Amino acid sequence: MKTMTTSARRLAASAQRGVSMLFALCALAVLTIGAVALVRSVDTGMLVLGNLGFKKDAVAAGSLTAESAITWLQNSTAVSGMLDSDIPANGYSSTAPANLDPTGSLVATSATAVVVPDWKGDDCQSVSAKTTPVCLKTQALDADGNSRYVITRLCKNAGPNDSSNSCVTPVTAQTTTTHQRGALKPGGRFTTFSTGTAYRILTRTVGARGTVAYTETLVHF
Repeated sequence: MKTMTTSARRLAASAQRGVSMLFALCALAVLTIGAVALVRSVDTGMLVLGNLGFKKDAVAAGSLTAESAITWLQNSTAVSGMLDSDIPANGYSSTAPANLDPTGSLVATSATAVVVPDWKGDDCQSVSAKTTPVCLKTQALDADGNSRYVITRLCKNAGPNDSSNSCVTPVTAQTTTTHQRGALKPGGRFTTFSTGTAYRILTRTVGARGTVAYTETLVHF
Protein backbone atom coordinates (compact mmCIF):
# COMPACT_ATOMS: atom_id res chain seq x y z
CA MET A 1 0.00 0.00 0.00
CA LYS A 2 1.39 3.31 -1.18
CA THR A 3 1.19 6.38 1.03
CA MET A 4 1.59 10.02 -0.01
CA THR A 5 4.48 11.92 1.35
CA THR A 6 4.05 15.28 3.05
CA SER A 7 5.37 17.19 0.00
CA ALA A 8 2.91 15.41 -2.30
CA ARG A 9 -0.01 16.25 -0.05
CA ARG A 10 1.02 19.89 -0.04
CA LEU A 11 1.30 19.92 -3.86
CA ALA A 12 -2.20 18.39 -4.26
CA ALA A 13 -3.75 20.88 -1.82
CA SER A 14 -2.07 23.77 -3.62
CA ALA A 15 -3.47 22.55 -6.97
CA GLN A 16 -6.98 22.33 -5.52
CA ARG A 17 -6.72 25.86 -4.17
CA GLY A 18 -5.65 27.09 -7.65
CA VAL A 19 -8.71 25.50 -9.31
CA SER A 20 -11.04 27.06 -6.70
CA MET A 21 -9.53 30.48 -7.40
CA LEU A 22 -10.14 30.01 -11.15
CA PHE A 23 -13.83 29.18 -10.58
CA ALA A 24 -14.18 32.13 -8.22
CA LEU A 25 -12.72 34.51 -10.82
CA CYS A 26 -15.08 33.14 -13.52
CA ALA A 27 -18.08 33.57 -11.22
CA LEU A 28 -16.97 37.11 -10.38
CA ALA A 29 -16.66 37.95 -14.08
CA VAL A 30 -20.18 36.60 -14.80
CA LEU A 31 -21.64 38.59 -11.90
CA THR A 32 -19.87 41.75 -13.08
CA ILE A 33 -21.20 41.37 -16.63
CA GLY A 34 -24.71 40.75 -15.28
CA ALA A 35 -24.53 43.83 -13.07
CA VAL A 36 -23.37 46.01 -15.97
CA ALA A 37 -26.16 44.66 -18.21
CA LEU A 38 -28.74 45.34 -15.50
CA VAL A 39 -27.53 48.91 -15.02
CA ARG A 40 -27.61 49.57 -18.76
CA SER A 41 -31.08 48.07 -19.02
CA VAL A 42 -32.36 50.36 -16.27
CA ASP A 43 -30.67 53.37 -17.88
CA THR A 44 -32.26 52.52 -21.25
CA GLY A 45 -35.68 52.14 -19.66
CA MET A 46 -35.37 55.48 -17.90
CA LEU A 47 -34.23 57.10 -21.16
CA VAL A 48 -37.24 55.71 -23.03
CA LEU A 49 -39.63 56.88 -20.31
CA GLY A 50 -38.02 60.32 -20.35
CA ASN A 51 -38.32 60.58 -24.13
CA LEU A 52 -42.00 59.60 -23.95
CA GLY A 53 -42.56 62.32 -21.36
CA PHE A 54 -40.79 64.90 -23.52
CA LYS A 55 -42.87 63.75 -26.51
CA LYS A 56 -46.11 64.30 -24.60
CA ASP A 57 -44.93 67.75 -23.55
CA ALA A 58 -44.16 68.62 -27.17
CA VAL A 59 -47.58 67.39 -28.32
CA ALA A 60 -49.24 69.45 -25.58
CA ALA A 61 -47.30 72.50 -26.76
CA GLY A 62 -48.49 71.71 -30.29
CA SER A 63 -52.09 71.87 -29.08
CA LEU A 64 -51.48 75.37 -27.72
CA THR A 65 -49.89 76.34 -31.04
CA ALA A 66 -52.96 75.06 -32.91
CA GLU A 67 -55.22 77.07 -30.58
CA SER A 68 -53.25 80.21 -31.44
CA ALA A 69 -53.74 79.48 -35.14
CA ILE A 70 -57.49 78.96 -34.60
CA THR A 71 -57.73 82.26 -32.74
CA TRP A 72 -56.01 84.04 -35.64
CA LEU A 73 -58.41 82.39 -38.09
CA GLN A 74 -61.45 83.43 -36.08
CA ASN A 75 -60.27 87.03 -35.98
CA SER A 76 -59.46 86.97 -39.69
CA THR A 77 -62.82 85.58 -40.78
CA ALA A 78 -64.44 88.69 -39.31
CA VAL A 79 -62.69 90.75 -42.03
CA SER A 80 -64.43 90.26 -45.37
CA GLY A 81 -62.16 88.77 -48.05
CA MET A 82 -59.06 88.70 -45.83
CA LEU A 83 -58.58 84.94 -46.18
CA ASP A 84 -59.14 84.89 -49.95
CA SER A 85 -55.42 85.48 -50.62
CA ASP A 86 -52.11 84.33 -49.15
CA ILE A 87 -50.73 85.99 -46.02
CA PRO A 88 -47.15 84.64 -45.75
CA ALA A 89 -46.30 86.85 -42.77
CA ASN A 90 -48.88 84.94 -40.72
CA GLY A 91 -48.14 81.50 -42.15
CA TYR A 92 -51.38 81.41 -44.15
CA SER A 93 -51.97 79.93 -47.60
CA SER A 94 -55.32 80.48 -49.33
CA THR A 95 -54.94 77.26 -51.33
CA ALA A 96 -54.19 73.65 -50.51
CA PRO A 97 -50.73 72.99 -52.00
CA ALA A 98 -50.27 69.83 -54.01
CA ASN A 99 -47.44 67.49 -52.99
CA LEU A 100 -47.31 68.95 -49.50
CA ASP A 101 -44.66 67.27 -47.34
CA PRO A 102 -45.48 68.36 -43.76
CA THR A 103 -42.49 66.75 -42.06
CA GLY A 104 -39.92 67.13 -44.83
CA SER A 105 -39.26 63.39 -44.91
CA LEU A 106 -39.92 63.00 -48.65
CA VAL A 107 -37.86 65.83 -50.07
CA ALA A 108 -34.62 63.86 -49.92
CA THR A 109 -36.05 60.92 -51.89
CA SER A 110 -38.67 62.45 -54.17
CA ALA A 111 -37.63 63.33 -57.71
CA THR A 112 -40.57 65.73 -58.09
CA ALA A 113 -40.88 69.16 -56.55
CA VAL A 114 -42.68 69.13 -53.20
CA VAL A 115 -44.01 71.86 -50.93
CA VAL A 116 -42.23 72.05 -47.57
CA PRO A 117 -43.19 74.23 -44.58
CA ASP A 118 -40.40 76.54 -43.47
CA TRP A 119 -40.18 74.99 -40.01
CA LYS A 120 -36.76 76.47 -39.19
CA GLY A 121 -37.40 79.99 -40.45
CA ASP A 122 -34.49 79.91 -42.91
CA ASP A 123 -36.50 79.95 -46.16
CA CYS A 124 -36.07 76.14 -46.33
CA GLN A 125 -32.30 76.47 -46.83
CA SER A 126 -31.74 73.58 -44.41
CA VAL A 127 -33.95 71.23 -46.46
CA SER A 128 -32.01 68.62 -48.43
CA ALA A 129 -33.84 67.69 -51.62
CA LYS A 130 -33.20 66.28 -55.09
CA THR A 131 -35.19 69.16 -56.55
CA THR A 132 -35.66 72.64 -55.17
CA PRO A 133 -38.75 72.49 -52.92
CA VAL A 134 -41.48 75.10 -52.81
CA CYS A 135 -41.12 76.83 -49.43
CA LEU A 136 -44.29 77.48 -47.44
CA LYS A 137 -43.97 80.26 -44.88
CA THR A 138 -44.78 79.48 -41.23
CA GLN A 139 -45.69 81.57 -38.20
CA ALA A 140 -43.40 81.42 -35.15
CA LEU A 141 -44.90 81.82 -31.69
CA ASP A 142 -41.64 82.37 -29.79
CA ALA A 143 -38.33 84.07 -30.39
CA ASP A 144 -36.49 80.77 -30.79
CA GLY A 145 -38.98 79.41 -33.32
CA ASN A 146 -39.56 76.24 -31.31
CA SER A 147 -43.33 76.46 -31.92
CA ARG A 148 -44.54 77.16 -35.44
CA TYR A 149 -47.71 76.68 -37.44
CA VAL A 150 -48.88 76.92 -41.03
CA ILE A 151 -52.51 77.24 -42.18
CA THR A 152 -53.77 76.13 -45.58
CA ARG A 153 -57.28 76.82 -46.79
CA LEU A 154 -58.65 73.70 -48.43
CA CYS A 155 -59.43 75.40 -51.73
CA LYS A 156 -58.09 74.77 -55.20
CA ASN A 157 -57.65 78.42 -56.09
CA ALA A 158 -57.28 81.75 -54.33
CA GLY A 159 -60.25 84.06 -54.18
CA PRO A 160 -63.70 83.75 -52.64
CA ASN A 161 -65.37 80.43 -51.97
CA ASP A 162 -68.01 80.52 -54.71
CA SER A 163 -69.15 78.42 -57.65
CA SER A 164 -65.96 79.23 -59.57
CA ASN A 165 -63.72 77.83 -56.82
CA SER A 166 -63.45 74.32 -55.48
CA CYS A 167 -63.26 74.29 -51.67
CA VAL A 168 -63.80 71.64 -49.02
CA THR A 169 -66.95 72.41 -47.06
CA PRO A 170 -68.04 69.85 -44.43
CA VAL A 171 -71.66 68.73 -44.66
CA THR A 172 -73.70 68.42 -41.47
CA ALA A 173 -77.08 66.74 -41.03
CA GLN A 174 -79.80 68.53 -39.11
CA THR A 175 -82.90 66.77 -37.77
CA THR A 176 -86.26 68.47 -38.29
CA THR A 177 -89.87 67.47 -37.72
CA THR A 178 -92.34 66.18 -40.31
CA HIS A 179 -95.77 64.61 -40.52
CA GLN A 180 -94.60 62.22 -43.21
CA ARG A 181 -92.35 59.58 -41.75
CA GLY A 182 -89.20 58.98 -43.76
CA ALA A 183 -89.40 62.17 -45.82
CA LEU A 184 -85.98 63.19 -47.09
CA LYS A 185 -86.72 66.53 -48.70
CA PRO A 186 -86.13 70.08 -47.42
CA GLY A 187 -88.58 70.72 -44.64
CA GLY A 188 -89.03 66.99 -44.16
CA ARG A 189 -87.46 64.74 -41.59
CA PHE A 190 -83.83 65.45 -42.50
CA THR A 191 -82.24 68.51 -43.99
CA THR A 192 -78.59 68.89 -45.01
CA PHE A 193 -76.61 72.10 -45.18
CA SER A 194 -72.99 73.06 -45.76
CA THR A 195 -70.87 74.90 -43.25
CA GLY A 196 -67.96 77.25 -43.88
CA THR A 197 -64.68 76.54 -45.64
CA ALA A 198 -62.35 74.03 -44.02
CA TYR A 199 -58.82 74.92 -42.95
CA ARG A 200 -55.85 72.68 -42.23
CA ILE A 201 -53.48 73.64 -39.41
CA LEU A 202 -50.07 72.00 -39.20
CA THR A 203 -47.83 72.59 -36.19
CA ARG A 204 -44.27 71.69 -35.28
CA THR A 205 -42.92 72.03 -31.76
CA VAL A 206 -39.42 71.34 -30.47
CA GLY A 207 -39.24 70.21 -26.85
CA ALA A 208 -36.51 69.17 -24.43
CA ARG A 209 -33.57 67.16 -25.76
CA GLY A 210 -34.55 68.01 -29.33
CA THR A 211 -37.89 66.19 -29.17
CA VAL A 212 -40.00 67.13 -32.20
CA ALA A 213 -43.77 66.71 -32.46
CA TYR A 214 -46.09 67.39 -35.41
CA THR A 215 -49.85 67.86 -35.13
CA GLU A 216 -52.62 68.33 -37.69
CA THR A 217 -55.98 69.99 -37.05
CA LEU A 218 -58.95 70.52 -39.37
CA VAL A 219 -61.36 73.34 -38.52
CA HIS A 220 -64.22 75.21 -40.17
CA PHE A 221 -66.27 78.21 -39.19
